[in-house]
Amino acid sequence: MHDWTVPEPNDYLGDFSDAIRFGETAGLVTRAELSRLPRRAVNIELTRLRELRALLKRIFQTQARLSGEAPGSTDLRKLSANLAEAARATRLVAATQARRSPQVPVRREIAAEEAGPALLRLRIVEAAVALLVSDAMLRVKTCPACGWFFLDVSKNRSRRWCSMATCGSVAKARRYYRRSKERAERS
Repeated sequence: MHDWTVPEPNDYLGDFSDAIRFGETAGLVTRAELSRLPRRAVNIELTRLRELRALLKRIFQTQARLSGEAPGSTDLRKLSANLAEAARATRLVAATQARRSPQVPVRREIAAEEAGPALLRLRIVEAAVALLVSDAMLRVKTCPACGWFFLDVSKNRSRRWCSMATCGSVAKARRYYRRSKERAERS
């Protein structure tokens, strides 16, 4: 299981190639963009990605709890600094015919040439901030089984686990086992 609630969770960001695989899978970077990136400073960038992951986890945990607490000002300053870096690498481009919608003829793009090895991190920052300031943030929850975040897109916002196939099934099986054991002990 991919559990963040254990004392020493497995770090899936072992090296920069893991980050690249994630970026490709998430649709944040393409293989063509990655092939043009300079390979310098990848160790520094891996450290920055890990720091960003921890920063976003703290910010999103505060928000996902709906505790009424605001994220810490230090964390927001750090995220703002990352966002400013992303803005410096951003340009406005005319949407291509294939990607053009009638309402959006221009789009923002973090250029690989401008961002360099920071491309993935800056695109993550931009996506995270877009979610953080949107109404969709009200649907971000933390899975009680594994600690991962998920977006509850159910109609009545009643989803409890990141995945019913993994965490939901395990939680239900544990409850069933406990009930069965209690019944057996009472008999």
